[in-house]
Amino acid sequence: MKHVTLNDIARRLGISKMTVSRALRGEEHVAVGTKEKVVRTALEIGYRPDPEIAKLMTHMRQSKTRRAPPTLAFVWAENDPAPTPASWQQKLLRGARKQAERLGFELQEFHLQGRSMTGRRLSSILEARGISGLILSPLVSRTRGHVTIAWEKFACVVIGLGFARPALHRVHHHHYLGMMTTLRMLRKKGFRRIGFYCGSTINERMFRAWSSSFLAHHPLAKVAGLLALRKTPSKVDFMEWIEKANPEVVIDGGHIVVEWLKNLPIAKRPPLVTLGWRADYPQVPGIDQQPEVLGAAAVDLLVAQYQQNEKGIPKAPRIVMTEGFWRPSNLSK
Repeated sequence: MKHVTLNDIARRLGISKMTVSRALRGEEHVAVGTKEKVVRTALEIGYRPDPEIAKLMTHMRQSKTRRAPPTLAFVWAENDPAPTPASWQQKLLRGARKQAERLGFELQEFHLQGRSMTGRRLSSILEARGISGLILSPLVSRTRGHVTIAWEKFACVVIGLGFARPALHRVHHHHYLGMMTTLRMLRKKGFRRIGFYCGSTINERMFRAWSSSFLAHHPLAKVAGLLALRKTPSKVDFMEWIEKANPEVVIDGGHIVVEWLKNLPIAKRPPLVTLGWRADYPQVPGIDQQPEVLGAAAVDLLVAQYQQNEKGIPKAPRIVMTEGFWRPSNLSK
């Protein structure tokens, strides 16, 4: 005897197989009249559903509606993020969280610098919560460069180049391009004697991308004195450098000199440009590093590993760079 299928009912009534299936499940959006016709026809031609298939389909539908989205971790490796919504760290986190949600994941924050927290303890917490992927925030200090985590249990992405060990997949802002763009914009404005004052630690952390780009693309052949990289930047040192170097314009690595410049008379105060534009200083032009884009890129790289079940220290770490854009103002020579 021939086994009657949903297709047989659909052909008999001239409707789709999907409509037949939904009618037999009693779904509300199927018209009552249609349901009655489908049930009557099924009985007439001897349709009997396969109990195992019906059980499987019920399980799949329930799993789809009840299952919580998988969770990824965003781990602050050193200091807590600044609480202000406009801060670089909060923008980074928002970009990562938004992209995670878009891809069907939840993103939770964790803090390595918390009391009694260690990399090993964090590993145990993440494993217990079923979290198999994490994003590690930028590492600033050399002393925290090595983070002890059970890497073999997780997919991982590090934000920034930093001093992190072991070598993992990373995303970071294209700092070399940022400096190159800044110098190009200043040359268009007619500036030639361009100075750069910055802490040496942050420059070393990005493998000297800023200083090397400054030297390679500066409009002057000789820049002696115009490049000031300081292990410990200070107001006194900055004022002495301004007096000696006499720059037409100053490039700042991270808004460390904004307030210092205010102490100079307006006539002696050079224009300021920053490599880390901030919304709370809109009058200072410069490179917007777009931390939201950076955070989203970290999630993309992490989810790619998650979907391919890649965990542990990669044999060939990938580095993904994101590009900033120039935020102009009424800067003039």
